[in-house]
Amino acid sequence: MKKKSLLILFIALVLIVAIPFSLIACNKDEGVNDDDYTLVLSGLVDKNGNELEDISVTKAQLRQLFETKPVVHGSDDPVYASDKTDDDGNPIAHTVKGVYLEDVLAALTDSAGIEAYGTMTLNATDGYVTVITEEIFNSSGRGSKMILALEYDGVTLNPDEKSGAIRAVFPDQIANAWVKKLNKIEFSTELLKAPAITKFTALESLTGDESYVGKVQLGGEEVSRTYYGYPIAGLIESGVLDAKETDKMHCVAWDYNSAANKFEEYSAWTKYEVYNGGWLLLKEEVDGQIIDLDRRPEFDGPDFSSGMTVKNVLSLSVYNNAIVCLEKARIRFAENNGNEFALRKLLDLLNMYDKDDDYIVTSPSGDTLTLTAEKVKTAVIAKENGTFVVKSGLSAVEVATVEKK
Repeated sequence: MKKKSLLILFIALVLIVAIPFSLIACNKDEGVNDDDYTLVLSGLVDKNGNELEDISVTKAQLRQLFETKPVVHGSDDPVYASDKTDDDGNPIAHTVKGVYLEDVLAALTDSAGIEAYGTMTLNATDGYVTVITEEIFNSSGRGSKMILALEYDGVTLNPDEKSGAIRAVFPDQIANAWVKKLNKIEFSTELLKAPAITKFTALESLTGDESYVGKVQLGGEEVSRTYYGYPIAGLIESGVLDAKETDKMHCVAWDYNSAANKFEEYSAWTKYEVYNGGWLLLKEEVDGQIIDLDRRPEFDGPDFSSGMTVKNVLSLSVYNNAIVCLEKARIRFAENNGNEFALRKLLDLLNMYDKDDDYIVTSPSGDTLTLTAEKVKTAVIAKENGTFVVKSGLSAVEVATVEKK
């Protein structure tokens, strides 16, 4: 009897030790050890504005910080991306465990607070890059506290998981900021504001489109597909766009927001290394036929990672110049889907209107029409027989460029 009691006691002790150990192993995702995985933080400044050296934060450090500064959003308190819904139009709930970036800066660096920064460039191991502004990440304003997720929708993250070792999560912000496989954050004190444009070129006036062969997933298989449009690098080289390596590009789209069930204006920023390899795409080749892309123009490229594409592009602006899709502007601004819209509305979108300036409209053949700021108030851009013209009183000229003088 005594031996039997001792045996029962021994089994109980084994279970007491084994069960927690098995839970720990599960939390480590069946033995995957990514404690040495690093997240690089660059461009940091201290409270006096002095630049700091790059810092590499390990996954082990983030886990340790989670022990004292945990951020947990369970099924009773999930997080949502502002522009993602299910097939029924309901916001998609996500559960998250991780730490706030703000707590990482405070505990593991000599950085100033998050409010010291104007932009962050998020980089992923798969090549995904996005530039986000303080409106997204500065929680003292309209932004949300950035969560460095260690667990996402019940899955412990690791380098082999589809979300990667670390995922950026911005509750109630657009989904393209929720970067998977995050491995680097570039901080900048620069405040990004929409460029003040002095000249725009109509996309419809461009000629000599080019093509590249890209890859697309169809039915679970990767197939080649040829796309047609204009490489941004070529537009810079030809002088259509003027950009330096330090200039960021501002992209504005008029696209469908499934969460709101309507078309809305969407904007994004990207850096030179990305947009210089990008294209404005209009067509694709399918089964030997060249057809229009459904949501043209698209800002995409042969080396763009999934999620970097911007569809229904209205304008691409960099420095003080822009390319504008007038057809998309017509859809955006024309009343009752009509064929004309106010020139002033487009100039306002481009931060281009000034009451003290004149505006010169130039046609593809070189004809010009000069408008005072007063005349701009009543001028319209009209679509006539597939061509866009600026009309002011009895004067009209086809649009290739509009320049502020």
